[in-house]
Amino acid sequence: MFRRAVFRTLRGSETVIRHPSSASHSRGMNHGGRLLLTMSAGGVILGTTYLHMQWPVHLDGELRKQGDQHRDLHDGGRDPKASGEEYITMQEVGRHNLAHDAWVVVEGKVFDVTKFHMHHPGGSQVIVANAGRDMTELFKSIHPPKTLESNLPPESFKGLVNATAAAASLEAYRAEQERVERERDALPDVETMLGLDEMQETAESFLSPRVADYYRSSSLDGISTSDNRSSFRKCRLLPRVMRDVSAVSPQTTIFGVPSALPIYVSPASNALLGHPDGELNITRGAAKTGIVQGISAAASMNEEMNGNMGMVYQVYLEYDRSRTEERVREAVEGGVQALILTVDSNVGDHRQSTEKLKGTRGSAEPGIKMGSFTDTSQYHDARQNWDDLAWLKGLAQGVPIYLKGVCHIDDVRIAKEYGLAGCILSNHGGRQLDRARTGFDSLRGIHAEDPQLLKDLEIYVDGGCRRGSEVLQAIALGARGVGSGRPFLWAQAAYGEKGVIRAVRIMESEIVTAMRLLGVTRLDQLHPGMVECLQEVWK
Repeated sequence: MFRRAVFRTLRGSETVIRHPSSASHSRGMNHGGRLLLTMSAGGVILGTTYLHMQWPVHLDGELRKQGDQHRDLHDGGRDPKASGEEYITMQEVGRHNLAHDAWVVVEGKVFDVTKFHMHHPGGSQVIVANAGRDMTELFKSIHPPKTLESNLPPESFKGLVNATAAAASLEAYRAEQERVERERDALPDVETMLGLDEMQETAESFLSPRVADYYRSSSLDGISTSDNRSSFRKCRLLPRVMRDVSAVSPQTTIFGVPSALPIYVSPASNALLGHPDGELNITRGAAKTGIVQGISAAASMNEEMNGNMGMVYQVYLEYDRSRTEERVREAVEGGVQALILTVDSNVGDHRQSTEKLKGTRGSAEPGIKMGSFTDTSQYHDARQNWDDLAWLKGLAQGVPIYLKGVCHIDDVRIAKEYGLAGCILSNHGGRQLDRARTGFDSLRGIHAEDPQLLKDLEIYVDGGCRRGSEVLQAIALGARGVGSGRPFLWAQAAYGEKGVIRAVRIMESEIVTAMRLLGVTRLDQLHPGMVECLQEVWK
């Protein structure tokens, strides 16, 4: 009875879409709707099938009978005030609106569906798109009564909301969505966008403050995020002249996958916050332009890989390792070409601007804490260490593993000792440890200290790159390619699939032009002598 939405890797040359429009999100999904993506050879190819069912969902084959465990959930008219309880406010529900932190309201009841949505037969998208709000109207149109009560564990129920407040919140949400769609439709033509920063400015002009903040947010003071941009500006290029550059070839391989350009889409979550089609925009755009897309472990949509075309999949080591094992096995069995183990978010972050918008309140309780501080997160595992790699390599069954979030040269050396394929030099876009060294500066440091290491492992740079000439700086210093996450989130938020394609075309034009002006026709002709950088003294 239990089936999952499936993303398949396929070879092909066209895209066939039958996908619920944004309007259908508010009216209810079509039963039995099917979505098939067939994408151009040379790109990352994904397909997905949405299987909408009329019967209750069984989690891992276990049908849970809650009864009284749900605090009398079957009595939907119960007034919590009568028993001294308090309503959960819609403001509090609205704080949980992400793929990795998702609450929904159904018939006045609040449920935490963070773990459930990845197993939803209709796909994660419809749930994540409605996270943080009342989805009663949509839910009741395609599910029998008591579905959630019968299939979620007791701890998923969080309490009740005031019906009047829920209705007002839903109406406000609809009005906001209508405003966003009106303003998106009135944007200048996507072809008029001439730079990635301009694409971001256009998206920020109409997105809600909370969505825009999520995409641009940084840890604490945002120093690392700012440094990601400025680090490229500390170097300049030394072009050679009188070279025949009438024909230029910027193609390469990224994570073992043929790529039209030395760039790739970094894994980035919650694309649905910006556009109703979310990650599908990025998938289509990447495939139609021949670049690689990294699939986020916290993507807005449920994905299971199956087929023979390459893609790269992000892995987090969760506290419950069985969950990590399940997802890695699915990826490997589906034919994934590489695993990207993100290692710089083994604990949570502190994105102050985001917490402020959410209305987060901190502790002011007195007390002297003299013992150890322990991390209780279930999603990120603070216990992760190098010994875990043997376990992960066993699951990978020969699929190459790359470490993402490396700054120190010694960690790159250890990765080499453990037989990993390479490292992605990154500070997580400045969203984890503020003041962490940038990916590009880490590349410079490795090149200065041990340039042979850049030949022994595939090294990538992630974070802060917005121009094609900056990509070439990294390639010249020994990087295999450069990843970008935020630019593609902004592009798809503003213009959907066309925005992603336009973003790639912008980078393509800049890379090709810069290669010609440098006097090279292939990427392997770039070398460190073409780049000179300011030599800071940091230690």
